[in-house]
Amino acid sequence: MRKRVIRAGEVEIEDSEGRVRARFGVTNDDLPFLSFYGADDKLRARFGVQPDGSAGLAVADDDGKVRATFGLFSDGSASMAMVDKNGKVRAKFGLGTEGSPTLALRNKDGELGFVYSLAQQGSPTISLQDEDGKVRARLGLAAEGSPILRLLNKDGELRAIMGLTADGTPVLQFLDKDGESLWTAPGTLPGGKAGSANASEPTPSSPGVDGKP
Repeated sequence: MRKRVIRAGEVEIEDSEGRVRARFGVTNDDLPFLSFYGADDKLRARFGVQPDGSAGLAVADDDGKVRATFGLFSDGSASMAMVDKNGKVRAKFGLGTEGSPTLALRNKDGELGFVYSLAQQGSPTISLQDEDGKVRARLGLAAEGSPILRLLNKDGELRAIMGLTADGTPVLQFLDKDGESLWTAPGTLPGGKAGSANASEPTPSSPGVDGKP
């Protein structure tokens, strides 16, 4: 049986009343897309591919505003984001290039407030951010499974650590502004020396059809 091929720059699908409900084609930049429209002619969902191979799906509300996105980047990372009515990303879930998952929650201004992540080796970490998006507290497990709590000042400097050693001994340490120990009781901290803590947290991107939520 001979195959039939239809070639076109764009295809529109209409409903029984002649309204366009779906559109499949390529953009002016020759990027493929698939769009779906509501009965009110407003865009409700769009799937597209970027020049680098990244693919994204964006879902819009009744007002045509994007409220959820899902994307896969060319580096192998993936991301899902949920957006409020004001266009602020409030929640993200993603996977890093190495496969580490991260969950991030943001306040009404779009600033990070809570981050939960798993390191590549499986160690979980919970981070709390202030209104400026800076990490102020981090709770996690060291590689051998010992719990540890880190407290940071507004400049992102580690100032206090509390945790348990591998044998279950409790440890408390206070640090000066240079990260040097002021007081420790007793023994050593789980996970190595205090100054090695990293104040930054991984945050997943939220690609839409254009790479933005």
